[in-house]
This record gives sequence, C-alpha cells and structure tokens, in this order.
Amino acid sequence: MPPSLVPSRRPRSRELESEDPDPEISSASTPQTASKASSRRSQLGGSKLTIMSKRSSTSKSGATSPQEPTRSISGSKRRKLTPNIDDNGENSDSCNDEEEGDPEPQAQQTADKARGDRDDGESSVGEDDAADEDGSNDGDTEVVIPVAEDYDSEESETGMADSLDKMKKTVEEIPHAPGAIVRVQLENFVTYTRVTFEPGPSLNMVIGPNGTGKSTLVCAICLGLGFGPEHLGRAKDVAEFVKNGADSATIEIELKGFPTDEINPTVTRKIGRDGSSQYWIDGKKQSHKSVSQLTRLMNIQIDNLCQFLPQDRVVEFAGLGPVPLLRETQRAAAPPEVLKDHETLKKLRSQEVSLEVELDGYRQSLNTMVGRQNLLEREVARLIERQTLQEEIQLLEDAVSFVHYNNSRTNRDIFKQEYQECRDQLKEIRKEQEPQRKQIEEAQALQEELRLWVQKERASLASAEKDLKNEMEDGIGTLKKKEDKSASSLRALRATEMQRKKDLSDARAQIVRLEKFLEGDPGPIDLSQYNNRIEDISKQLRSLRADINQLDNEIEPLRTQGDQKKAQSRDITQWISRMDNIAGRRVEYLKRIFPEPYKVYDWLQHNKNKFKGPVYGPPIVECNIKNPDYQGEIEALFSMSDKLVFTCTNKDDFEELMTVVYGNNRDREGMGLSEVTIKYIEKGLDQFPRPASKDEIKSWGFDGLALDFIDGPSEVLSLLCQTAGLHRIGVAKRKLSIPQQQALKGKNMLKWISGNVMTQIRRRAEYGAETEMNSLVRPAKHFKTAPIDVQRLEESKGLKLQLEHEIKEIEDAIREIKEKKQSLDSKMSDLKTEKDQVLEEKEAKQKHANSFHKARIRLQSEKEQVSALEADGSGFKQKSAKIEMEKLQINMNRVKATAIYAEHVREFVSRYEALATAELHLIEASSNVQHHNNWNESFKERLDSKQRQCDDAKAKYEETVQKSKKLRDKCRDLIQAMTAEQQEAIKVHSTKTIEELKAEIQQENVRLESIHEGNPDAIRQYEARKKQIEELNGKVEEKEQALNKLQDNIKEVRARWEPRVDQLVNNISEAFSRSFEFIHCAGAVRIRKEGKDGRDFENWAIEIMVKFREIESMQVLTAQRQSGGERAVSTVFYLMALQSLARAPFRVVDEINQGMDPRNERLVHKRMVKIACKKHTSQYFLITPKLLVDLDYHERMKVLCINSGDWVIENHVQDFKKYIAAGRKLMAAA
Repeated sequence: MPPSLVPSRRPRSRELESEDPDPEISSASTPQTASKASSRRSQLGGSKLTIMSKRSSTSKSGATSPQEPTRSISGSKRRKLTPNIDDNGENSDSCNDEEEGDPEPQAQQTADKARGDRDDGESSVGEDDAADEDGSNDGDTEVVIPVAEDYDSEESETGMADSLDKMKKTVEEIPHAPGAIVRVQLENFVTYTRVTFEPGPSLNMVIGPNGTGKSTLVCAICLGLGFGPEHLGRAKDVAEFVKNGADSATIEIELKGFPTDEINPTVTRKIGRDGSSQYWIDGKKQSHKSVSQLTRLMNIQIDNLCQFLPQDRVVEFAGLGPVPLLRETQRAAAPPEVLKDHETLKKLRSQEVSLEVELDGYRQSLNTMVGRQNLLEREVARLIERQTLQEEIQLLEDAVSFVHYNNSRTNRDIFKQEYQECRDQLKEIRKEQEPQRKQIEEAQALQEELRLWVQKERASLASAEKDLKNEMEDGIGTLKKKEDKSASSLRALRATEMQRKKDLSDARAQIVRLEKFLEGDPGPIDLSQYNNRIEDISKQLRSLRADINQLDNEIEPLRTQGDQKKAQSRDITQWISRMDNIAGRRVEYLKRIFPEPYKVYDWLQHNKNKFKGPVYGPPIVECNIKNPDYQGEIEALFSMSDKLVFTCTNKDDFEELMTVVYGNNRDREGMGLSEVTIKYIEKGLDQFPRPASKDEIKSWGFDGLALDFIDGPSEVLSLLCQTAGLHRIGVAKRKLSIPQQQALKGKNMLKWISGNVMTQIRRRAEYGAETEMNSLVRPAKHFKTAPIDVQRLEESKGLKLQLEHEIKEIEDAIREIKEKKQSLDSKMSDLKTEKDQVLEEKEAKQKHANSFHKARIRLQSEKEQVSALEADGSGFKQKSAKIEMEKLQINMNRVKATAIYAEHVREFVSRYEALATAELHLIEASSNVQHHNNWNESFKERLDSKQRQCDDAKAKYEETVQKSKKLRDKCRDLIQAMTAEQQEAIKVHSTKTIEELKAEIQQENVRLESIHEGNPDAIRQYEARKKQIEELNGKVEEKEQALNKLQDNIKEVRARWEPRVDQLVNNISEAFSRSFEFIHCAGAVRIRKEGKDGRDFENWAIEIMVKFREIESMQVLTAQRQSGGERAVSTVFYLMALQSLARAPFRVVDEINQGMDPRNERLVHKRMVKIACKKHTSQYFLITPKLLVDLDYHERMKVLCINSGDWVIENHVQDFKKYIAAGRKLMAAA
C-alpha cells in the first residue's frame, strides 16, 4: 500500500490492521475511481472520511479532562449507509453521498510532521487514544473510515479491492497552488481546545450539523492571516474568539510556498484575552505589517467577497451593488494593474470633469465679458472724447497758473527796486540828524543822573522814616501789649477764682445727692435664670427652623416635578387641541415630515411682535382645498418649495426673517437651516386677473380655475399665483376632448388639468416650435386632511388624565407640607415673642443695676474734684501781686522809648533840606531837554514818514516773493505730471494773456457740455474688463491644453484597460452562461458602461442577467426581483465563474446553498464539483450543514466532517466490512 494512503499515524494502528482480515480495505484512506458498470443501481463514492466526536483532550502529562474537547479534521470521502428521505419526503434506498476531492500528494509529509508535533499525547487525525483500549465513550474521537467507490451489489469484495487498486493508478496527484492553505491548527479558539485541519488543493467540503464549528474554520482563516473580525460579520473584538476559560487562543496556518521556497511559510497568530495579538512567521516573531505583506504577495484578499464569503456576509454579497461588484471582480480575477488602471481612469475622469466644469465656467465668463465689452465700446469712445476735452481744459487752466507765475516774477522785481530806493533815502535822512542827536543825548544824560539821585534819596528817606516809625511802634506797641496782657491775666485770674468757688459748691451738693441715692442700692442681681430661659427658647427655635428647612426641601422637588408634569400636560393639551381641527393636524404633519420649516413656523408663532406686517407660514398649513375631490389636482401644481414657502408682506420683515433663518455676515448666525424658502409679495390678489369669466371658463370644459378651489390668506394666494399661476390654470375632473384641448391653445391657456392628466404647452418663439408635455396627477400627499391617530389620541387623553391626577396628588402633598410649615411658623412666632419678653425683663434688671454702679463711680469722682478745687484756692493772692509788679515795669520802659524817637526826628529834617535843592537842579535839566526835543520833533516826523514808506515797500516785495514761490512750486508740480507733448503746449499757452486763456477755456467748456457724461466709471470698467478678458483667454488656453493632455492620458489608459475588462467580463459571462445552461436556465454577465461614450468610469458596473423560467426574459439580478434561492444560485455560479479566472490561491464560501430548492442545490453542487475540481483552479472551501443524496463527487474533492456529541463513533479507524454489508442489505431490501 502506498504510504500516502496510510490512515493511521499511531503505533496502535498496527494492532487494528492485524485484526482485519482484509487490511487493504480496512486501512485504505483514499480509493480511486473504478470502471463504471452499466447495471449498477447506485454509486457509492470512495474517499477518506473523518468523523469528529466528543472526547476529552489529553494533556502533556497524559491525563484527560472530560471538559475540554479536542477536534481534528482531515480529508475524507464519506457515505452514510442509512435510509434517507427523498425529495418527496418518502424513504429512499439510495445512500446519502458526500464526496470530496482525493488526498493531497503531500499527505505523508504532512502526516510525518503532524506525528512529530503530537508526541505530547493529544489526539489528532489518524491518532488513537488511551481511552480506545477500554472502549469508553467519554470524549472527542476521530473515525477514519475507508469506503469503496463505484461498486455493484453483485461484485465481490475481492473485485472491489481490485477496483480500488485500479483507481489508485488513474488518479493524478496535483499539488497545492502557491498561497493555498496546507494546514490549519487551532488551540483554545472559540469551541476548539486543539484541532488540526488539512485541506486538499481543490474543493474542500466542510460538512457537519449546525453549531459544531464549521464557520469557526472560516473565522480562523480570516483572523489567522492577519485580517480583522469586521470581515466576518460577527464579533467585533478579537478577544471574543478566545475559548472560555483560556487566557489566549492560537491560530497556525501553513500556506503553500512558491516553487523557489524551501519550506512552506507558516503564519501564527496568538490572541490574548485583552484583545492583543502577536504574530510569527516560520517561528520568528513578526509585525502585523509583515503578515499583511506576505498575504498581499500571495494575492490573498480576505476583504474581497469574491474570494472570502463568510456565512454572515452572504446577504451582503447578494446585495453588493453592480459598481462595487466590478471592483471586487477585478480584484479577484484580474491582474493588479487592471484595477490600478480603473482607479486611475476614475481619478482622471474626475479631474477631467472638474477641468471641463472649470473650463466651461471660464468660457461662459469670457463670453459674458466680451459681450459686455462690445456694448461698452461706444460709451467708452464718447467718454474718451469727453476726457480729451477735459484734459485740454485742464491744460488751459494750468497755463493760467504759468501766466500768473510770470506776472508775479515781474511784480517781484518792481517791488524789489522800489524797496531798495526807499532804504537808501532813509539812510541819508539819518545822517542829517546825527549832530543834534549828540546834544540831546548829553542833556538827557544830566537829567537822568539828577533824576536817579533824587529818586534814590527819596526812597532812602522814606525807608528810614518807615523804619523809625516801625521801631517806635514796635517798642511802644510791645510795651502796650504787655500792659494789656497783664490786665487781662489779672481779670482771668479773678474770674477763675470765682468759678472755682462755684464748682466747689456744686460738687459738695452733688456728693450729698449721690450719697442719698445710694442708700437704696439693692446689691448684686442674678441673671442666670434669664440666660437659661433664652438659651432654651433659642434651641427650640433652631429645631423649628431645621424642620421648616426640611419641609422646604421636600416642597422644592415636588414643585419641580409638578411644573414638569404641568408643562407635559400643556403640551399634550395643545396637541389634542390641534388634532381637533384640520389646521392643527397639518401643523403636526409639518412638524413630523418637515422639521426645518416647522422650526421656523413655531418660532414665528412666538415672535409675531417682531414684524411690522403679517408673516404667513407654509401653504400646506395656511391654505385649504375647498373640495377634497380636487386635492390631488391642486397639489400637482405646486413644487415642494411652493408648498413650504413663507410669505412676507413687508420688505423689512422679509429681510428680518431672512436674517433670523440664514444669519448675516456681521453678527447674527441664524438658525443654520437649508430647506426653508422665504419670499416677499407686493402685489395684491386683484393684480392677477383671470383669463376669462367663470362662465366662459366653464364653457371651455373646466370646472373652474385652480384659484377657485383653494382658500387661504390673500397674500399667500397672491404669491402662489405669482409662482404657480393658479389664476390661469383650468381644472376639470373629466377628461377634455381633443377639440377642446386644441381650442385651449388659442386662448392663452398654457397649462390645465383634465381627468388625472396635467398638460403643459411650451413654445419657442424664435423657432415657432410648440411642445406638449403630459404628466400624471397623483393623489394628494400634503394638502389632504391628515387622519387622526385615534390610538395616540386616546393614549394622550389617558396620559393627560393621569398627569392631572399626579399633579393633584403633588399639589395635595405640597398643601399638606405648607400646612405643617404654617403650624411650625406659628410656634416659631410665639417662641420669638416669648424670647423678646425675657430679653426685655433681663435688660430692665441690668439697666437698674447699672444705674447704682454708675452712681458709685460718680460719687468717687465728685469727691476727688472737691479735693482738687480746695487745693487750687490757696495760690490766688500770690499770683495777683505778681501781675501788679509787671504792670509798673512796663510803664517805665515806655518813657525811655519816647526820648530816643525825638533825636531821630531832628536828623530827618536836615536830609529833607538837601533833597529840595537837588530837585530844583532836576527841573532846570528837564527844561533843557524839552527844548532840544521840540526842535527835533519836526525832523522825527520826516524820518518816520520815510520809515513807513520803506516798510510798505518791503512788505509788498516779500508778499510778491511768497506768491511767486507758491506759483513756482505749483508750476513745477504741473510740469512733472505732464507729458512732453503737454509741456510743449504749455510753452505756447504761456505766451498768451489771462483773458485769452479764459476765453479759450469758456469755449472748450461749451463743447464739453454738449457731450453727455454717461457712466463716469465706464472707462475704468472697460480697461479692467479688458485685462480680465486677457487673463481669461490665458486661463482658457491653459485649461484647454491641460484638458487635452488629460484626455490623451484617459485614451491611453482606457485603450489598455477596457479590452482587458471586456475580455474578463466575457470570460466570466461564458462560464456563468454554461453554469445556467447546466440547470436549464439562462444567465449572462455584462458590463454596463455609464456616461457619454462610456466615460463615467466611476459608475461602470457589472450586471448579472438571469432567467429562471421559460416564460421570462433575461432580467437583472436584484435583491427585490428574484427569490432568495435564485439569488443564492446566481451567487454561487458567479463565484464559480471566477474560479477558473481568479488569481486568488483559495476561495471560501460559507453556507451559500441556504435557501436553494433540492433540485437547484443538486445541480449547483454538480456544477461546482466539475468546475472547482479542475486541474488548474484555486483551492475551494465550501461550508455546508446539509447534504442531499445522490450528489456527484470528484476524486480531487476532500470532505472535512465535523461532528460533536455523546453518540459519535470513538475509533479513528473502523472495519469497513460491516458498512459494506449494511449497504448491501439496504440495497437488497429496496
């Protein structure tokens, strides 16, 4: 027997083989196809079958734990030799076949590696357990059953063995493709304690009842290769995949390496209970990035539903839109550069659209500007002529300044000459005056000398006289003051003595009164009883205050709760009130369907005072259709903005509401709403005349005009007439005849409704064309009377009654608390009164005691004062005698001072006589000076006259100089601002007179007035626009070049990409069609190229066309049109179509056959086996919980069976004879 077919990897397998009389059959793991006999009643597939059962895992020490199951799975072919139920529900004698591919060519190598890995005693594929020796059934086990394939009931066992031997020679071994999964080993992952999967290189069918852990294998493949749980549609946290009771889970996946690899790469991921992950590649710790690089290198796309379709994302794939389906298909079945080119095309197309929009904008702006520029040229020419005249006038006016400057220079020279002549004459006059001036100066010097001496002597005498007077006054005055002071001191001393005697008498009398008062002193008083009573009352007051505060604290939450319930009751009452009328129900409808307009409407109801005039809400609230039968016809005339528009009747109100809703750019933000329309109407309803009278309208076949069927505020109706034309649209419930409709076209009726059709006529005057557009009138949606939600109304009324009851209970509770508080307040008031009374008594006692204490202190003070007064009386006589002696001395000093003053007076008389002589000499000198002055007066007048003449000449000269400078500076500025041509013109004009220039200016002004001024800003606009046109021309040229370059890039990439995508989709469509033909249906896959010339690459899509019935035509596969089973069939066939094209090393599909009927499932399975087991297809995993009878199988299939429970077979290797015998009996009984 070839080593690759050995089913057992344990030493105990030899014991089992020795007991089997036919070791070749009992130990065979993968029989091969035998010749087919035409007389066979049924086919039994042969392969290696693995059945998982509950068994306790074995620890490294050899002990077993009944709580920890160990599962191991290897490829097998499986046949259940038990009765089955056929499609009609009756017993079927045929066997239930489950067939998968032949064993992998590297089975022995994998077995050897697994044997070395499992020396620790844990059970695995092909291994035995110590528990098998005693036949116990208390844990997981694995049963490997060799099954004969394709035998007839007449064939002998020997013939079957020969067939198997013959089949082995015909099976072609195929290797795993690079990136395919060779082995998956799990530890403490979800429900598995330890398990090993060894899938084959082709189709792997993973079967087993629900809940046994089939989808866990899918999860392990996803997570083990470094992808996240979001691709599974299950738990979002990887920590949830750790088995209960374990600290971590380990996933080890061996991938087939490239031909140049020495060993297969093995990826290991360890997931911690805290959600952390660690990665190893070939035993070396690596980062998640390294694992991702490895999967990308092998083109493993777990995030592609076309490659990896877990159970919980099957619905997501079925609902995958055509656009993302194209992208995922390219990822799965095309080289990477194809998808890259598609993404490049989408990006380039997006740039192209942006460039086209930008270029169109530039072109439109350019055309607009050129048109405006052409219109402005005539205006600009007129303005240039006017500007030329203005410049000429300005030049003439400037020339006037130059003439003035020349004139000022001439005047300056004249005044300069006059000033110089006058100054010379003034010098000659001053020379004539010189001799006389010297005589006058000598006389004035003598006069001044005498005047100064007289003045000085007078001052000296006055000062000396004043000093003598002051000295006499100070001396005698001081003596007088001393004499007065002595007299005053004597009077004061006598007055003090009299007051002392009076105070002494009063103090003695006061002592007598106080001694008499103190005779009634009661002694010390006891205040403790008052203090104790006050403290006791204070404690009671504090206790009452605490109780009152507690009651206040109890009232506050009740009051808050009551306010909340009252507000809730008010809201419910308002809602019930609105439900009682149509307008209210429409407001409620507005609130529910259009929240933004309702927000504005509700704000208006609370802020009407902010507007000058009325502001109306949306017509669906403010207006009413008079006849409900016409609701649909009238509503059809309005756009959504017409139904929700707010109407303002005042311009200021319009601006205010716009600011409230949208804000402004300065200081108001607005409500931040975008679905609100506000309009302002000035016209009244009478400004929208009817096209004819009511009778004439009816004669045309109408029931009336649209305006006749709607009620509402006139301003709102006016706005609707302005926007929707209600006043000139006819409405008829019955359909108008063709002649009637033809007649309407000549009556200026461009829109009408007849029956349930709205007709609109559009005319193009420039072409004389006329277009008729018809649209169906739908039932009213917004203007219809909103139905009352009876259930909600009753619930609201009940809730209102409940709230009223709760409010009453709260008010009763508050009232009860207030009564308690009032009682406590009364007690507190009584206690305060009592406390005040005790305090008054205490204060009275204290006041009485204090009066005696003060009297004792006052008595002591009075006695001390009497002693002091008696002591002061003994010094009165001595002080009086001393003052009399001081007065006598003062009088003697006054006599001495008078004698000294008489001597000084005689000296003053002598000095006054000398002063009088000097004053006479001064009078003589003054007379002499006056004589000279009189002579010089006439000469001085002549000099002054000439000086004034010189000053005038100087002022005129300086004035002309300043004026000339200003005119010079002005002319210099004018010259600098002029062109050379203007400067030459100025030279000519400067030779003219002022009068000639003014005449020319007047003449040019007359010409200027004859040219209309127009738009003064036209030239600036013209020049600015000319510059903008040049810039726009440059931008248009630049964008056109960029667009051409971009379009060339698109053509280049598209020429490379489109044929490859077309070929890819054609290949998929051919395979897809063949699959549908196989089940006698039709299917196709086509690519939908969106946009003009297919340039909308963003929305290119794959459309799956299917037809499941003869009477149907090909239809696009959608989630709404086909049934769940039909979508499942289509999904499987699409994935199978990708199988031969896909570049992915493996593909996973979990329970895709759910929802299929047995017939389709059988056909789909057969087709899947045929395609997936081809020689050059990728590895395929099909997860399914169910299996039909009489399914087709292939030698390259591998079946991975997962079972769990208490009644599964324990032994790994079983005697297959009994199964053959059982099969014969079943077939014979049939």
